[in-house]
Amino acid sequence: MLHHKEMKENGNMKKWYSKSVAAVLTAATLVAGSFSAYAAPTDIGGHWAEQIITKWIDAEKIKGYPDGSFQPDNRVTRAEFAQILFNVVQKTPPAQETDHTFTDVNQGDWFYESVMYLMQAEVIAKAEEFYPESYITRQDAMTMIGRAFYVRAYGTEAIENFADYKDISDYAAEIIAGLVEEGYVNGYEDNTIRPLGEITRAESVKILDGLNLVHDKNSLEGIMERIYAGVDEQMPKVSNIEITEDRAEYFLGLKNLDDIERAIASEAMMGSIAHSVCLVQVKEGGDVDAIKEEIRTSVNPRKWICVGVERDEVIVENRGNLILLVIDQIAPKKIAESFMKLDLTEQKPVLVPDVDKLMYTDGYYMDYIGELRPQSVQNFADKVESLTAQYLQNSSGVYYSIIPSKSYFVNDRVQAPFDYEQMQSILNQNIKSATYINLFDTLTLEDYYKTDPHWRQEKLQKVVDRLGENLGFQIDLSKNKANTVENFIGQHGYKKENFPSEQLVYLTNDSIDNAVVENIENKDFHQVYDSEKLSSSAPYDLFLSGPTPLLTVTNENAASDKELILFRDSSSSSLAPLLIENYKKITLIDIRYMMSAMLGSYVNFDGKDVLFLYGEQIINNSEMLK
Repeated sequence: MLHHKEMKENGNMKKWYSKSVAAVLTAATLVAGSFSAYAAPTDIGGHWAEQIITKWIDAEKIKGYPDGSFQPDNRVTRAEFAQILFNVVQKTPPAQETDHTFTDVNQGDWFYESVMYLMQAEVIAKAEEFYPESYITRQDAMTMIGRAFYVRAYGTEAIENFADYKDISDYAAEIIAGLVEEGYVNGYEDNTIRPLGEITRAESVKILDGLNLVHDKNSLEGIMERIYAGVDEQMPKVSNIEITEDRAEYFLGLKNLDDIERAIASEAMMGSIAHSVCLVQVKEGGDVDAIKEEIRTSVNPRKWICVGVERDEVIVENRGNLILLVIDQIAPKKIAESFMKLDLTEQKPVLVPDVDKLMYTDGYYMDYIGELRPQSVQNFADKVESLTAQYLQNSSGVYYSIIPSKSYFVNDRVQAPFDYEQMQSILNQNIKSATYINLFDTLTLEDYYKTDPHWRQEKLQKVVDRLGENLGFQIDLSKNKANTVENFIGQHGYKKENFPSEQLVYLTNDSIDNAVVENIENKDFHQVYDSEKLSSSAPYDLFLSGPTPLLTVTNENAASDKELILFRDSSSSSLAPLLIENYKKITLIDIRYMMSAMLGSYVNFDGKDVLFLYGEQIINNSEMLK
């Protein structure tokens, strides 16, 4: 295995003990520009680094691959890791220029700028070769991180208890010891630190995350980073400092922080210049204008004694309850302008489908619906009308509802959002023979499985209530017995390794237990729940044994003699059992698998309630309805 031989540090650089090195960065991207827009990857669910990766993505500090994946366990090359560091350190002119270069790093290489900058900044040691395409070892990655963020111990005591301590090279030992002392790096469960192991993408993010580099973009630290990013002048390296009661007068000129929720100061880490940028978050109900005036008139613009600015050069601005104080000799107006231009609204990353048309966010996997196909929606409406004209003239009532998919609840974040308003408009204008029952406001994302596209049966009380208001029944789901199945992995995890699992719940009562199911394709199984399906490729088929053209559920002891006809997709398989206590018979028809022209030979619609219940995916691809 090829390992780059780093040169030992010159001198004995002291370790920085700052608890907030976040201000050393301006913007961060994981690797090169070959990655897609910031989007939630679809392959991190259940991974040990899921929360950290999600946090960095939400903060727009890392990106996934164009196919929507993140590939957290991929190894990282030395060039890729150099790009990582180059993009998370604040750019300042190197202490000294150099003509030295590596024989394997050439102008035009995508990593040339990052490698040369880090070498001149003494993050990468000078040598004949850099080995850009070799996978970087953990010790070399940690050494570069330590140098970039000034972390180093005075000795090696902190790492001498690791079983493989002697595998650590001399040039890396004190830096790794510093990272361990600060808690930025931990060993493995077997008491090793594996210095010669090749670091992965997830491990890279994990170590950097320990340095407190990533914050919510609308936190004070995140806003401070964005302020600096919007200034085109060269700013000094800075460090964020929490403004406490005893520091309030020095930084802000305030006697106390009684009306202050939180405040931070950003000051130069090195340099004999006046530079102090403070952000103050005023408590709700606090007098922002009065606090601004007190800061303006009371802060000492020459608090450094030997350097400073004139009082009329002090800038104090606010955005709502957020106050900015600028005391600066370089570009005070540009700092204030950057603050005033910031978008301070809460924003989450754009969702981009992967090659399998799957999106991931907040622990949920979901199908990408695609853009609205108006003609398909029109065709669906025509289908409802034609079926009504042909079969449903003597039905007791005809209704239609739409089951939103999970992506409906994050539609404002989808790269190409689905036009629900236009879909509903087309349906309302063209379906005249059926009454619309709105279910959209009865559901939330949490009412669905994380790993499967279907809704959770035990979460359907509001859906049942809304249907009951229109069809004339009342059903209390809390009276049912909840049965749990552990380690459920839905269809989004089909043939995927290391996919997360969750808990499936199905409800039972006397009506459900005693109901008789007649399935036109499976004449041997007559129960509502088919537990053998739990071990199949589609475990949600537990409900009514999964897809079939036609089936009936009969309850001879129902509260009424009413019958219900459900034109449906798969989601109705879990809904129908909940309604059987009210209906003597429920007939479920799936015209994806049965020609509409055959219905009259199998189903009598007279005197029955009829409900068309489909998800927008079916409506948007109505060609599948026969």
